[in-house]
Amino acid sequence: MSSHLNSEKRLRTATPKWLGIAVKALVYLEKHGELCASGSIARSIDCEVTLVRRVLTRLVQADLIAAREGREGGYVLTRSADHITLADIYHAIEICDPIFPGMMHEPETNPFCGELAIAVSEILAESERRMLEVWESHTLASLAKRTSLVVGNCNHTEDKDAKSPSPRD
Repeated sequence: MSSHLNSEKRLRTATPKWLGIAVKALVYLEKHGELCASGSIARSIDCEVTLVRRVLTRLVQADLIAAREGREGGYVLTRSADHITLADIYHAIEICDPIFPGMMHEPETNPFCGELAIAVSEILAESERRMLEVWESHTLASLAKRTSLVVGNCNHTEDKDAKSPSPRD
């Protein structure tokens, strides 16, 4: 396991990778259209089930999806995909790492690098604001329509073969 994954697991902080998982999971739920177990979602988006569950927890907390616990449990969208924007998803994940990590190394002893890092971070903040303006104009439904994904059955009995057990599903 890489040190990056270890830090994600230890701190449970969202990274840009979590945003990608959230988008894929939500498009999958939109296309599936009904309650779906986390193991089925993880297999469908080719991601480790424990990480998918962490991301789904953020989406539940943001009220983008609902979770039903138990043997027949799973996840479902809480509202129409036409009313969920990509910006909603971005805000739900609450990314802690910068979108462009490591772009500016700031040695404490070099005032030039420190000033440059501030200037670049201001530009990155402006870029993020503009990105969110664009993302606000795109919905989960419009994104799902751009894909040709055909979803299968979210059979809960298949979930026993998932990579990690969970009391939720």
